[in-house]
Amino acid sequence: MSLLHVLGFGLKVAHLFWILSCSIVSVISMGWLIDGEIEGSKMGLFGNGGKVWHKFWEKIMGNSKIHHHYYLYIGSKKVRKTWWRKLLLAWVIGWFLFSLWIFWYMSSQATEKRKDTLASMCDERARMLQDQFNVSMNHIQAMSVLISTFHHGKNPSAIDQGTFARYTERTAFERPLTSGVAYAVRVLHSEREKIEKQQGWTIKRMDILEQNPVHKDDYNPALLEPSPIQEEYAPVIFAQDTISHVVSLDMLSGKEDRENVLSARASGKGVLTAPFKLLKTNRLGVILTFAVYKTDLPINATPDERIQATDGYLGGVFDIESLVEKLLQQLASKQTILVNVYDTTNQSCPISMYGLNVSDNGLEHISSLNFGDPFRRHEMRCRFKQKPPLPLLAMMTSIGILVIALLIGHIFHATVNRIAKVEDDYHEMMELKKRAEAADVAKSQV
Repeated sequence: MSLLHVLGFGLKVAHLFWILSCSIVSVISMGWLIDGEIEGSKMGLFGNGGKVWHKFWEKIMGNSKIHHHYYLYIGSKKVRKTWWRKLLLAWVIGWFLFSLWIFWYMSSQATEKRKDTLASMCDERARMLQDQFNVSMNHIQAMSVLISTFHHGKNPSAIDQGTFARYTERTAFERPLTSGVAYAVRVLHSEREKIEKQQGWTIKRMDILEQNPVHKDDYNPALLEPSPIQEEYAPVIFAQDTISHVVSLDMLSGKEDRENVLSARASGKGVLTAPFKLLKTNRLGVILTFAVYKTDLPINATPDERIQATDGYLGGVFDIESLVEKLLQQLASKQTILVNVYDTTNQSCPISMYGLNVSDNGLEHISSLNFGDPFRRHEMRCRFKQKPPLPLLAMMTSIGILVIALLIGHIFHATVNRIAKVEDDYHEMMELKKRAEAADVAKSQV
């Protein structure tokens, strides 16, 4: 029901109360006039018409003493005024409190609806991001089987850099959130010289790039330093064209990548890095790594067995900022809310992966994200871009109800005042009657 309907109904009720009050006042006043025994010749004011009205109202009212019952019910005039003022004050306070409750209830309902809307929109975005991430993750895992079969399972290998680049480019639609895929082979120190001769380049270190990022226009792999001597290496030998600059880089020489590689081969599961700035682009991203094994390992294989059976590491690069933005652009209502994605593995110091840091403490909804790595936690936080609108409907409804209640109270107040006025007129007429009777008695004695 709209506010106009409520106000219209209230005005009709108020009008009905007004008519009813006027009718009651008319009946009471006429009863007082008739029951006062103001007859014919004693008053001269009404004449024979008074007798006619007296008989008529006696039939209607059943010879009831209206003013007598009125006094029994209401009491003295002073008591009636005090009682009525208290009742009127209680009426106003009661309806004022009720109006406040209506405002609070409708405002809370609007807030709950706003919360539900935000939760629905945030959960939808989180579900889409998680689903597309899982699709990309499953395809990268399937590619590890392809590498194991056609590279390590064939002699000579059926895959080279050109084949890998073309395949990954043509299947990019199956990995909607990845910006590139690369494969790093496991190389022992005794095999380093052989691998470098086969590939035609030297294994490069990447830790210096992590410490001193360079602009993409200044990046030149030929100027990078060779990887220092160590027990084993993980140089990238295949890469999608979008990240071909990582070819020859030793993943074990980078802090984030080293931890990722060692964890992936020991667990046999996909492992995510913490968010960090990607090489060349300097954009925030993560790397998902799967280990490629020589043979099919049993589910209960030990970490040592997995390490010994490792052939290499397949990684997918996720440029979180651009990919999440691309995902949100698919939604028509993307402009309605602000979205932030966080790595919350360290609850005391969450890492922002996407979105601006907003200090607003307004309404916020948090949707959890599962990117397949049981050791890392991610979540999406959403909030509306605009502040909540004023609860105009709640304000107008509560004010409308209060106005109607005050109008009804005013009608009753006016009715009681009119009854009091009629009562005063009645007493004045009775006083005039007594004076007239006294004058008649005095004349008859002369």
